[in-house]
Amino acid sequence: MKITIKGPRIKLVHLEPCMHNAKLLYDVEIRNKEYLLPWLLWINDIKSPKDALNFLIQSDERWESGKGYEYSIILNDEIIGNCAAHTFDTKHKRAELGYWLANEYRGKGYMMEAVSLLEQELFKAGINKIVIHNDTRNIGSVNVAKNLGYELEGVLKQERWTPYENRFRDINCFAKFKNKP
Repeated sequence: MKITIKGPRIKLVHLEPCMHNAKLLYDVEIRNKEYLLPWLLWINDIKSPKDALNFLIQSDERWESGKGYEYSIILNDEIIGNCAAHTFDTKHKRAELGYWLANEYRGKGYMMEAVSLLEQELFKAGINKIVIHNDTRNIGSVNVAKNLGYELEGVLKQERWTPYENRFRDINCFAKFKNKP
């Protein structure tokens, strides 16, 4: 996979695991913590730039092993979000995407551009099926999947426990195929 994928307005960059990049990532995560928390429970585990650095190190290890490809979304040299193939399964030619975007950049098409760029690279790399799981209440994420032509394969009932709400959540399973069945 490419280290940098350039689009018309944004670029996807695999960040080198260093404290400078960790601080940049940490800053955008913390600024958006309240907005992201309903959808990304891991955000509560980010307590310092060191936690962000550990994430970058783990992402780099997954990258090197070919098990996942993590990109920061960059607009005008600023990190505005993340788009990743969390799983990359060459045996079954399948990948699972995850993404998040800073609140102030929502509704401007940046995430659609990011997901589209990454899916093009995944299809070029031999992936046939790309899956997106998202909370049924996360309208922004649902719209990204639908607007990019992902089909809803089903809803996983009571799939995720959210401790801060003390309840289960339902999760959509969207998919897109390189070679549509």
